[in-house]
Amino acid sequence: MGIFDIFKSKNQNENEAKFKNIGIDNVYLIDIPEDWTQYKSDRFRAINKTKSINFSITNYGKSLDPKNPFTLDKLKAETFELFQKFVTEGGYEPIDDREANNNYVYQAFKVDNETQYYYYTSRERMGQLIRIVFILKQNGIYKASTKNLLLAIGDSIKTKVA
Repeated sequence: MGIFDIFKSKNQNENEAKFKNIGIDNVYLIDIPEDWTQYKSDRFRAINKTKSINFSITNYGKSLDPKNPFTLDKLKAETFELFQKFVTEGGYEPIDDREANNNYVYQAFKVDNETQYYYYTSRERMGQLIRIVFILKQNGIYKASTKNLLLAIGDSIKTKVA
């Protein structure tokens, strides 16, 4: 390690996003960037300082059905069908970055002058299935860093216990 590596490490740490923990509908917690400000709406919404990013969360809850459990395959099928409607009926342009992991489905779209990033997942809590939808809208072109930010927010979900 040379003398200039000290300054390099410091600058890299200063550029890393800082996060704050937010409670959503008294059901779960997520981490969002510190510079995002929540604003009044019918659901959770936040905007960044430059107003170039608008983030919203929608939750749907229903009773768990032990005879017909909700699976990742069902989440994928429903979400992929919805994404197809975005394209055929809404005129969205899909970006080739779709991702389906062991607990979420993600896809970005070009819509007019913005890029919209969608993240769908579900959690079980106290006999309920909670379907969670994150939508992040950003002015301008697609950015892999924005995708990674949304995936990190999704990865931070922690359901609250009672």
